[in-house]
Amino acid sequence: MEIRAKFWIENKGEVVLGAGKADLLRAVDENGSIQGAVEEFGMSYRHAWGIIRKIEQRAGFKFLDVQAGGGEGRGAKLTPRGRDFLKKFTLLEATLSKITMVEFREIFR
Repeated sequence: MEIRAKFWIENKGEVVLGAGKADLLRAVDENGSIQGAVEEFGMSYRHAWGIIRKIEQRAGFKFLDVQAGGGEGRGAKLTPRGRDFLKKFTLLEATLSKITMVEFREIFR
């Protein structure tokens, strides 16, 4: 048997970041654009942009540096602060998952 748990960060009762939102941010950064990420996730650009705006509003800082328009230099990437926050969230999520599994095994052995 296994246990599954979900963790997320809230600010004033509103979700800032959870696994799905983190995956979207990673995909934007890896693809270098929001458009590339939405194609990977099968969602609309508008929906993804709405999610990203909510993340940034609730966190109180920018996660993405977005350069619109054509030509070189356009696209999107994580800001240094966004990258750091995402890295810390990923570490925390992995740590909490390990602790949860250890406790599950101890309690249900």
